[in-house]
Amino acid sequence: MSKHLEKAERLLQKGKLEAALEEYLLALKEDTTNDVIVYTVAELYLRLNKVDQSRQAYGYLLDKYIEKNDSARVVELFRKLQKLGPVEPKRLLACARFLESQKPDEAIQTYRQALETLGAQDPPTALECAQRLTAMQPSSMEAKHRLATLALKAGRKDLASNTYQLMGDQLLAEQRYEDAIEALEQSVRLSANSLPAQLALARACSKTGRFRRVLELLGKLEDQPEQPEALNLLAQAYRAEKQLEKAATLYWKVLESSPQAVESLTEIAAEQLREKDPASGLQLLQRLEQYLSARRRQAELRAFAEKLSRLPRTNIAVLEFLARLFDQLHLDSPLSNTLNSLFDLHLAAGDFLRAAENLGRLIDVDPYSPECSGKLRRLEGKVNPGVWNDLAGRLGQASTSSKDFEAMAGEPAAEEEPVTDAPRQDAGAEEGGSTLRDLMLQSEIFLQYRLHDKARERLQRIAKLFPREEDKNSELRSLFQRAKFVPQYASEPSVPAQDRTEEVSVDLRRVSEISRNLSRQGTVKGVLFTAVNDIGRFWQVSRCVVGLATPNSPPSMVMEYIASGIAPSEPAHLARLVVGLQQVIGGQSAPLVADMVSATSQLSKLQPLLESLKVQSLVAVPLRENDQPTGILVLQQCGSRRTWKDTNMAALESLGEQIVMAIGNVRLRNLMKTLAVTDERSGLLHRDSYLNCLLSETERTKAQKAPLTGALLHLSPPQRAPGSPTEPALEKSIQEMSGTLVSHLRANDIAVKYGSQSLALILPSTTVADASAVVEKLRRLLTSASASGGQSPPQMAVGIAEAVRDQDMDAADVVTELVNRLEWALEAALQAGLNDTRVLEPPAVRR
Repeated sequence: MSKHLEKAERLLQKGKLEAALEEYLLALKEDTTNDVIVYTVAELYLRLNKVDQSRQAYGYLLDKYIEKNDSARVVELFRKLQKLGPVEPKRLLACARFLESQKPDEAIQTYRQALETLGAQDPPTALECAQRLTAMQPSSMEAKHRLATLALKAGRKDLASNTYQLMGDQLLAEQRYEDAIEALEQSVRLSANSLPAQLALARACSKTGRFRRVLELLGKLEDQPEQPEALNLLAQAYRAEKQLEKAATLYWKVLESSPQAVESLTEIAAEQLREKDPASGLQLLQRLEQYLSARRRQAELRAFAEKLSRLPRTNIAVLEFLARLFDQLHLDSPLSNTLNSLFDLHLAAGDFLRAAENLGRLIDVDPYSPECSGKLRRLEGKVNPGVWNDLAGRLGQASTSSKDFEAMAGEPAAEEEPVTDAPRQDAGAEEGGSTLRDLMLQSEIFLQYRLHDKARERLQRIAKLFPREEDKNSELRSLFQRAKFVPQYASEPSVPAQDRTEEVSVDLRRVSEISRNLSRQGTVKGVLFTAVNDIGRFWQVSRCVVGLATPNSPPSMVMEYIASGIAPSEPAHLARLVVGLQQVIGGQSAPLVADMVSATSQLSKLQPLLESLKVQSLVAVPLRENDQPTGILVLQQCGSRRTWKDTNMAALESLGEQIVMAIGNVRLRNLMKTLAVTDERSGLLHRDSYLNCLLSETERTKAQKAPLTGALLHLSPPQRAPGSPTEPALEKSIQEMSGTLVSHLRANDIAVKYGSQSLALILPSTTVADASAVVEKLRRLLTSASASGGQSPPQMAVGIAEAVRDQDMDAADVVTELVNRLEWALEAALQAGLNDTRVLEPPAVRR
């Protein structure tokens, strides 16, 4: 073979191409696998203008390199073949595959050329070519349509159905709904009603409002919870067709896999309320609230509550549910609006006691609300004077009916006469019955409004005037039980109290309310006072004690709650009790539970002290901060034994942690205010304290997973006379306005003098919505104050922003971002007007 190759090369040098070709062909016979010789032969054929032979040689090499998957040589030989004339369709298809990664545009052109060449001659190859072309042009509707047509011709209904479904999905995304439905109907028809095709068509029909078609397609899937998308589409269709009960049933089935179903169920409940079906709507809302609360999905529960704040306020039962929910989530602004509506509805219905109750709750939420005084005036003369006076006192108003109330509270003249155990003979039956009913009614009212001392006074009078009446009067007996009042008669020896083993049910909402009350306190004494009173009343114990003390040191502060009829402890006894129980508990973190104090060996050293206090059952919960003892919470039961169950222990331990946290927050806040520099003239914190206060509050709210909102207030005082005010007058006006605003802030809110005419407010545990409500109330206060002085109303531009809630974000970064956003919000408010408010929501956190 080498001789033929050498001779062929010499002949080529002499330009004898045909002779050289003969020698190469002879060499090729000896080595038929030599691709170099074949390539040389193809080139010589081309130089001799023997195109067919050249195409044959190049084609042979092309097929060979296609098998070897040598993309570079395939592309090179393909280009040479293209120059010699049309390329066979199968070779076009094969070469296009190699061009896909290198030259996609050329590959598309090659596939199209292959399709045009094939026509109807080779349907399978044409179908393969169309599939490749569609894969390279996923957005080409023409390519998909061609593929579907070829698939039908080839008998591939499954491929045609899938292609029509792809066409429908794309048309749906392009909002070409009619064309999409047409394509998807073809897909359903060709697929023999397969579920994916039906789901795709149902999605399209849902977009265009063809809900009856959705029900036809998916109605048989109602009882298949493993198909959440189908159930979701069915629920939408039933809701659109006003079959709300069926829609709600289906949404409940997909709630775990489809969180957005919560919003849909909320909207269904709102529709039921609007369509005069409040019972169903309320039942659905209650079930949703229980579902979210049980799974501790607080963010969704808060969003759910905020959405409910926009419901129509016409149904008392719904409003009472909303009030409880808003109170549980500390949403003060929606709670105030709801209580306002409840007050109006009860007043219009003539239920004045319920109206007074709602006013009392409204005062608890916002005692400075201007509406409270107006509502109190509307109640005057409609409720018991004692109730009215109590509300007036909580508002800090003088009572206009105090004399009437004192007269009602005074002792009747008949009582000045001595009364024996025998029934009174000088009073007629009718008069006696009337007196008893009046006293019972007064007791009922006092109990309802938690005036326990006055209620007990009335019950003692009943027992004195009508001895043993409770034995034959079931209503009076029930009243005694609710007031926990046991009458003592002189002629009857007192019966020892039975062991008390019943359990006070732990209402988590009430425990949450106690925690919230603790966090609202501005002093350590306030925290302890709130703790002993709220815990003592809720658990109905004889005494509740909280003491702050380090080990082996006398307590620095002790507070005690005493139930009615229980003697207060001596200060020395309280100190010994706190220190002694701390020593007994030692380093343990679990509570000490003694159902029977006398039989508890751990309390042997404290037995004389406990006997003097008449304590029979006891619980001691250690208070610890960073694993170090800081104090103790003690619940005592006197006169009877009591069993403490695990549910009570868990709640008490949780409240113990809340006490420690509240005390720490108060001390930190007081320390910040002590270290901070105050402005000489206004007495407010100086601008230098702004960032430090923000940083400390950010770290605190971050630990509690609570919101933190800031507000910048630009104050423009009222004009007293024509012309611009002088600088001293302007400064005085700003100080007066600042004093008015700051005096109405909550104990935990922080005010900082931000500029010559501006204040910064730091509002812990406050959302943007609640902060906006606070700002509007402050604005009304300024307007009211100026109106009383005969001045034009002042103006206040406000920028509000809430801190980013991201546990992974550094506190300093949170503060920096919040400060900048507050500045931008105030700038936007000033541009809009001197009396405008602008809110900038926190940005989404990128991961």
